[in-house]
Amino acid sequence: MKFGNEGYEGKFGNEGKFGNEGNNLTMRLLYLYPEEWTGRRAREVHTLSTCVALARSGAEVTLVTAGGERELRGHLRDVAEADEVAGLHLAALSRTLGPIRSAAIFKHHFQKWLPGQARFDWAYIIHLKAAALLTQTHVMPYAYEAHEIFAQTPQTGEARQIKLHELERAVLSGAALRVATSAALAEALSTWFAVPDDFAVSPNAGGPPLERGVGAADGPFVYAGSLADWKGLDRVIEASRDAETPLKIVGGTEEEWRRLGGQVETGGVAWQPRVPLAGLPEALAGARAGLIPTEAGTPSGRYSCPMKLFDYARCGLPVLSTALPSLQGLEVGPWCTPVSALGRAGWAEALKNFRYDAAEGEAARAWAGGHTWAKRAEFLMAALRKRS
Repeated sequence: MKFGNEGYEGKFGNEGKFGNEGNNLTMRLLYLYPEEWTGRRAREVHTLSTCVALARSGAEVTLVTAGGERELRGHLRDVAEADEVAGLHLAALSRTLGPIRSAAIFKHHFQKWLPGQARFDWAYIIHLKAAALLTQTHVMPYAYEAHEIFAQTPQTGEARQIKLHELERAVLSGAALRVATSAALAEALSTWFAVPDDFAVSPNAGGPPLERGVGAADGPFVYAGSLADWKGLDRVIEASRDAETPLKIVGGTEEEWRRLGGQVETGGVAWQPRVPLAGLPEALAGARAGLIPTEAGTPSGRYSCPMKLFDYARCGLPVLSTALPSLQGLEVGPWCTPVSALGRAGWAEALKNFRYDAAEGEAARAWAGGHTWAKRAEFLMAALRKRS
């Protein structure tokens, strides 16, 4: 399957109509996200961007969270640039009872809420525990979208490890549609859990490309994203110092930045706290390239399909990235340079040898036009229609 210039016209490309199909009925989707919304997590950006795009493609989408309504509605303004999106409904069900916060409380409220809703055609989930809620509460087909292999995350004790493996296997086996964010992840999941290799491969996406790129030859390298350990920031900070190249980091909070400063010397690095999506182009303006130093050997990073790739590309920035398996099927072209040599020295060499080329920035921006959330939603709708 290709996702290069063809965008999302792949395995399920143009095989169905989106929104209505012959019977004039709109597909009704329940997107179940059993966590409290914070407005800060990458998976929340992914979830809300997906729901907005699916609604705009013609589906009737209800996003259910375990609380965080104020944050969710504020986040919608950032993602959709609107307070309301036609076809998108938000339901934040409480998981608290006085001082008690519990998944069992959310389950109770969900079980009371669901019977009062009109029939859903599909449920869509990215959480293992969401599948358990669905199978215990109501019978409806669900699509499971995998971003990683949860069972590869070390647990405290063999019994817990086995239980997690069996839960993930059951969720994958029970899904009426299996989605993976890369072909490498789809193959690994099929092998690990002995499920059919029939995944709809749908990488992450981004907003439409800007009218013009924001890069500059004499600017700093820039990283925009989470400050989590597996993102490889300590390595790239040290590498930029070795290569004597300027570095800017956009993301996290003051507390998280101080914590990172306790792990690696951050002197000389320009830092800016996390910005809303609408403010990201301004934060990236004047950079010479965007960086993706993800630790590919970690459970979270091994099959990661980083959304920052699409953010950089839509802004017309060339990219230097760890040679992630998820990039292999994206046909990114020479504007995205893989850093194959592991460790600080490999990144220092890549930074030192990089030469900014405005034409590569334009190629990145053109590529981003084929990898928007809207095109991804069309792909997912076609996959759902095919399995209906």
